[in-house]
Amino acid sequence: MNFWDDVTVQAVMNAPEGFNEFKIGENVARIKVVNETSSKSGNRMLVITFQNEEDAEINHYIVNDEYKMQKLKQLYICFNIPIGNTEIETWRDHKGIVVCKAGEPYNGKVYNKVSFLRPLTNDPKKMNYSVKVIESQQEQYNEKPPAHNAIDFIDDIPF
Repeated sequence: MNFWDDVTVQAVMNAPEGFNEFKIGENVARIKVVNETSSKSGNRMLVITFQNEEDAEINHYIVNDEYKMQKLKQLYICFNIPIGNTEIETWRDHKGIVVCKAGEPYNGKVYNKVSFLRPLTNDPKKMNYSVKVIESQQEQYNEKPPAHNAIDFIDDIPF
């Protein structure tokens, strides 16, 4: 079989575009898979693989370091995962926004990387974490200060 036997205009035009990458800026994505592993330095870490609508994938790393809690909180809130849920298999298919920026050059090429995460909505009532915070704050604001009886009030100011 010759290399060019199956090459036709139609076959070339119907071929997939090739390597898909998350674009710089906001990308609506879902969690495809989460793996618990070790970093090159031996620290425990999570590798979260996000997938966008064009089937591009990008990895996000949460290493067991001083930023671990901050990054977990961002992931929980932005991808609407109940805070404290450590069953990483249940995180699959949760959607949020992955904001990307240009990464560092690697082997002569620059690949985009995750800058931060953002929720799909800014409506706090649709986010598990924020609803609880807002409801508890609202209850505090709805509480009225105790009414003072004018007779109980003693003014001991001399003037």
